[in-house]
Amino acid sequence: MTTTPPPLFSVVPPGLFGPLASANRAHYWQLLCRLFDEFFGPDAPLPPSIGLPRREITAAIERTLLSDDPWEDEDGDPPDTPRAIRAAHIYERFRGAGWLRQERIGAREMVTMPPAVSQLLSALVEFAEHGPTFVSARMRSIELQLQQVAEGKAAGDALDEAADQSRRLLVSLSSMSLQVRDLMPELSKAETTAQFARQWFERYVGEFFIGDYAELHKADHPLARRSAILAMVQQLESGERRAGLLAWYGEHATGDAVRAEQRFGRSLRRLHELERIDEYLARLDDDIRQANRRALAFLDYRLRAPDRLDILLRRACRGVLTAPPDALRLPVAPGALMDAARLRPPRQKPAPIPRTANAGVPPSPEQLARLSLLRRMKRARLVTPEDMARYVGRHLGDAPQVESAALAIGSIEDLRAYQTLLTLALRSHRIGGLRREDPLGRLLRGYRVELLDAGQRDDNGYLRAPRFRVHRVGQTTRNTA
Repeated sequence: MTTTPPPLFSVVPPGLFGPLASANRAHYWQLLCRLFDEFFGPDAPLPPSIGLPRREITAAIERTLLSDDPWEDEDGDPPDTPRAIRAAHIYERFRGAGWLRQERIGAREMVTMPPAVSQLLSALVEFAEHGPTFVSARMRSIELQLQQVAEGKAAGDALDEAADQSRRLLVSLSSMSLQVRDLMPELSKAETTAQFARQWFERYVGEFFIGDYAELHKADHPLARRSAILAMVQQLESGERRAGLLAWYGEHATGDAVRAEQRFGRSLRRLHELERIDEYLARLDDDIRQANRRALAFLDYRLRAPDRLDILLRRACRGVLTAPPDALRLPVAPGALMDAARLRPPRQKPAPIPRTANAGVPPSPEQLARLSLLRRMKRARLVTPEDMARYVGRHLGDAPQVESAALAIGSIEDLRAYQTLLTLALRSHRIGGLRREDPLGRLLRGYRVELLDAGQRDDNGYLRAPRFRVHRVGQTTRNTA
């Protein structure tokens, strides 16, 4: 709830990452994954409540050592030590680090894995098995959970899950660009063109892209439902369900009204971050285009360059070293090599053509006045982001929103700003919403335009147009925080 980072080592043992930071970290990781899958994971048989006998754990470690050897020499335990003694030492290191917990039940020593450590290991395994991101599935899941919360079929746990999915989606999209940049140097190490092309289409497209990247720009993609999701979030924030959700948080999550309000506000802030998904997708598009250009340039170089050029150079050097002296003479005709008769005659530079400048005629005062008037007319019709910010800010003030009926028109600049807002409202109302590449979208920074009703119209003396409303983006987020 606060800005301070959560204390990790108050949840997990302090020396938990010791085995994973040693010279045998790959062997320790493989051994932990095997023990988790065989004894403590969700796919393993349900262990007894008192734990498993120690001999079963050490026997599993011995089986792993039988198939995964040798290990590096560390801590005075050389790899030639008997397998049973090495298994016992590895078990003691896991127990000392906190991965395993041993308890004596009668005369037997029973072993369990602490719940916090088991959850951490499950998260690490899931992170290591991370695949391509499917934006559509997460957006549908977020929308369905918010619908259940709005209809009263689910409580704050569904709201927290939707907020967590929103945060994980944005984190995945932000890290996707780094994965694209890190992939290109690795693919450039391919020895042959066929190997590079195979890795490009198998790894780059299949593993590192968004699984539904080709469908993101379609009108029926769930990303177009973002406005509906944000509308449901705003309804939960100020609607009838707010009191019920705060009561649930106070009863199940925190037990304190202030902390319940903070927990509820944090979930809403994470859902409001979906407004920034266009920024992440735009940066990802730029990185993908740059990676495509680099890949095409690399393939073009490989196809144009001679095959196995290094082998040809080595053969040429060996041939020069073993050739007789007569075969290495210069391929020139007999005679003086640097004779003056063999030199190319100097190039005669032609004389430049004399040019005369055109006579300049200064413009008349009338022409200057017409040119100044034309510039003022063009500037009056041009709408910049600064003009739009001044016009909207003058009418919006400190309010979170303002309707079109309250927008006054006192000059040509005001009329052009009103027309631009109307165009944005009409374009955002069509299927798929406002396109990310629409140039008018850059005029409103920090604001959002919503078409109220296409049937009713406002008449301000200059235009008779549909009604719309201008919202301040992030206003409710700042109030909650």
